[in-house]
Amino acid sequence: MRKVLYLLCNVCWFVGWSNNLVISNGAISEVNTMLDYAVLSFDISWENSWRDAENWDAIWIFLKYNDGTEWHHAELNYIDGANDGHTAPAGAAITTPPDGKGVFLYRSAIGSGHLTLNNVLVRWNYGTDGLADLAGVNVQIMGIEMVYVPEGSFWLGDGETTDVQGHFEAGTSGAAFEVTSDAAITLGGGASGSLGNNNGAGMSNNGDFIPAPYNTISMDDFNDATVQTLPADFPKGFRGFYCMKYELTQGEYTAFVNMLTSTQAATRFDSNPHSVDESTVRYTFTGTHPNLEADFPHIPAIFVEYFDGAAYADWAGLRPMTELEFEKATRGFALPVVGEYAWGTTNLNADFPTVSNPGATDEAITANFNTSAGNAWYNNVNAFGACIRVGVFAANPANTGRETSGATYWGIMEMSGNAWERAVTVGRPEGRAFEGSHGDGELNAEGNATNTDWPGHSGANGVDDVIGVGYRGAGFAFPNPVTSNMRISARRLATSFYNIRYFDDTMRMVRTSPH
Repeated sequence: MRKVLYLLCNVCWFVGWSNNLVISNGAISEVNTMLDYAVLSFDISWENSWRDAENWDAIWIFLKYNDGTEWHHAELNYIDGANDGHTAPAGAAITTPPDGKGVFLYRSAIGSGHLTLNNVLVRWNYGTDGLADLAGVNVQIMGIEMVYVPEGSFWLGDGETTDVQGHFEAGTSGAAFEVTSDAAITLGGGASGSLGNNNGAGMSNNGDFIPAPYNTISMDDFNDATVQTLPADFPKGFRGFYCMKYELTQGEYTAFVNMLTSTQAATRFDSNPHSVDESTVRYTFTGTHPNLEADFPHIPAIFVEYFDGAAYADWAGLRPMTELEFEKATRGFALPVVGEYAWGTTNLNADFPTVSNPGATDEAITANFNTSAGNAWYNNVNAFGACIRVGVFAANPANTGRETSGATYWGIMEMSGNAWERAVTVGRPEGRAFEGSHGDGELNAEGNATNTDWPGHSGANGVDDVIGVGYRGAGFAFPNPVTSNMRISARRLATSFYNIRYFDDTMRMVRTSPH
């Protein structure tokens, strides 16, 4: 039996905090009570969408439902090699991963610009989620902007010789290392075919940046004399994956916290996380759980420690990114340029930009936008000493392309500068044990991620530690020189772990491609 069901189930939708992503007019258009599924319809629009000959941007769409007690993750229909029951409007396509934790919605033909899609349809197998019917159920349609990074060989390291920070290299040659498959890689030792790290030169091995007891910093556990193995299951970046277009925003993070239980929310959110004045780094909120609102929803979600970001990744059906994937997401298929930033050149705007409408949805660069060099947010000597709105350089009218917008080879934003990004390291056994499993949308009672292969998983408590992850991309504040740390291949803190929420740390999540 099929019927239109509006009164029994309340469908809400999502307003994004990055590139004006808006999901609206959500409704249940069809329900099949014999097979226990429902079809949800919605409209969606976002700015600066594209598809070219190599890649495209996409929206990761997933559903959360509340059965009257708490929010859960919905399973969307997947049929191997057949129509999954989802419908994309003309000009778009939908791809569903086998676990059904969401769908990717993207352009189906080459094009660019603002994209509006009406009457997108997705099929939710509510019976599989244990629901007998939809009476009294609330549904939330969520979306995250992603970018497709295709499968293929790429390079690690850039051949740097004068400002080495644990740069990857082929053996001990100093030259870049080519990743040509997902096969296991020998780390260190200097043999032909091995991945070296310049003997760890330039990596941090002290606690100068953050005082004890929060600083636990170490170098890679492999070098020219010590050999480790990076297993075949570790996500090396060769296989295609989707990467968040922007760093996780405070708006996205508070939406996540609001859908947790009170116990989980207490674990995941601290309004006073560190000794700095939060108001000076654009970290203030109104309301309380479950009605928490970020005063700066378009700013990166700072004070996000790895275990916080891992919880978000699990909840959203995504996973952490590895440091090899970080270099693939920035450099792409291009040959390395010594000392290059995420935009593929060594040109960096030395004049620090000034901002209009700080904190507003239309926050913009008003002065010192360079039209012939890379623009990035990398100096805390500014009016508010904090991160800037995600995507702000790409939105500038004077932007002329990848370099001036600060975009990576694939069009991903702010991977040099703004906030430090946590990435799974190859320099510790806890990182190398990562197999790339995706979140299932559900956290444990404490609010922690539950994937056993993720770094920081400590048994019954889930992912509540930081060992096995490091930092890439550099933050706006420190350690100096920030301009050096921002380079694609710089690994100064790639194996470092600070067990503290800090004001220039965030995360960016990925998902292995189902294509």
